[in-house]
Amino acid sequence: MSMTAKPRKLALERPDMRAHVLRAALLAIEEVGPARVRVQDIADRAGMSTGHVLYYFGRRDRVIIETLLMSEQELIARCRAELAGIEDPEAAVARYVTVYLPDGHDDIRWRLWSQVMAAPPADEETLLKLKEGLASWHAILAGLVETGVAAGVFVPLDDPAFVAMRACRMMDGLGTDLMIGIPGHGTAWAVEAALAALRRDLLPPGTGS
Repeated sequence: MSMTAKPRKLALERPDMRAHVLRAALLAIEEVGPARVRVQDIADRAGMSTGHVLYYFGRRDRVIIETLLMSEQELIARCRAELAGIEDPEAAVARYVTVYLPDGHDDIRWRLWSQVMAAPPADEETLLKLKEGLASWHAILAGLVETGVAAGVFVPLDDPAFVAMRACRMMDGLGTDLMIGIPGHGTAWAVEAALAALRRDLLPPGTGS
């Protein structure tokens, strides 16, 4: 956005003003960046004063965290909706991996995570919400694995939930490389690396690409 360009302003959404502020925050973060975004940037896009924004969230860091939580919930819902239409277990896992990993260096969800990790919340309620989001990602993948095992496509596993959790943590590392900008570690590299590891865990020896 140029220095002279005016920030885009959201139409006011009532009665959920908190949701309206978070929508404005997401827009501001996409345009300005999570590290540089100010309460004023959010207020400008929400069409309200900074005091009004702070009335709902108290401080800037709280807006960042709540925006991340909203983003996570929406992406999880989108992932579930997309997977519902995929019957082939391998194709479903591939789609899951693509949705989970960042779609480029500017992926807003991953940039929000970087900000929250730099200034993590101290209250247990927020930490539990973040934990629930991570558990939802694990559960989706564990469900895909269980479906593939039941269909005879994937090898039997003692603990699909552990395999899913381990795969997600592995993808977190791949995604970090991508976001940092490690040469050669782009989206396609991350997706293929994750799928190669999952194929070794899930497919019978000698099968898969």
